[in-house]
Amino acid sequence: MIHNLFPNEVYLEPNEHKYYDSEGKQYISFSALYGKLVKKFDADKISKLVSKYGDKSANDVKASWEQTATNGTRIDKALERYAQTATISEEDSDLAELAPDILKKYKVYNKTYEQGIPYSKEYRVAGSWDKLSSTSNRKDSKFHLSDFKCFEKGLPSLFTVSGQPWLHAPFNHLPNTKYTKISFQLSFYAHLFEELTGRGCERLFIDLITPVFDSNHRLLSYANEVVPIMYLKNDVKIFLETFKGEIIDMLDGTLDVFATSEEEEIF
Repeated sequence: MIHNLFPNEVYLEPNEHKYYDSEGKQYISFSALYGKLVKKFDADKISKLVSKYGDKSANDVKASWEQTATNGTRIDKALERYAQTATISEEDSDLAELAPDILKKYKVYNKTYEQGIPYSKEYRVAGSWDKLSSTSNRKDSKFHLSDFKCFEKGLPSLFTVSGQPWLHAPFNHLPNTKYTKISFQLSFYAHLFEELTGRGCERLFIDLITPVFDSNHRLLSYANEVVPIMYLKNDVKIFLETFKGEIIDMLDGTLDVFATSEEEEIF
């Protein structure tokens, strides 16, 4: 559902995958921001390490990562299409059972909004949520925020430490896991939405999908579960204040773009 929850003054340029406002000013994304907290992902180095202890070449390892990412993107787009049109494309016919089954849990909400873009003009940051759901028809209704994640290794992969064991200071109390990254991501969106609307966040969760594909990358089976997420509101506020100056300098062209996260969603 297209929302009118707050002024839609920031948009995502699909080809560049960058955010801009109506005046042409660029905003930084969550993924770029998160690069301040982890080492830059070195696909060549890590694929060689994986190859060393497995039976695939480094190139095959990278190819398998790319295919996993492609599989996840296909599911995500099919869910978005089904939510908007209640249809599945012919090429995604293998997802015809998955999409309505995953989405039926959202029928309990008063309204659900897909792909909104919360933002902050003060910090020049923005992002895109998957699902924001209202708990009632009141204008001050509490909201639930969720994100679809497809991990072929399932729930354990959320809590596996990747590379460095902890995030960089001042967040070195948080382990470097997918769970931490997604907690930061959803907390980031929730905080921006609260600031834009004055509405309170009641619940954050991962809508976790564990798919199994055949050799032709067609879906054979899947599991689905809801994973509660901790709201890192104070950490998000500290993060935005800590790096506010760097964000503005980067967007104005005086600093290099932040490194991308080491915790890529390809494993």
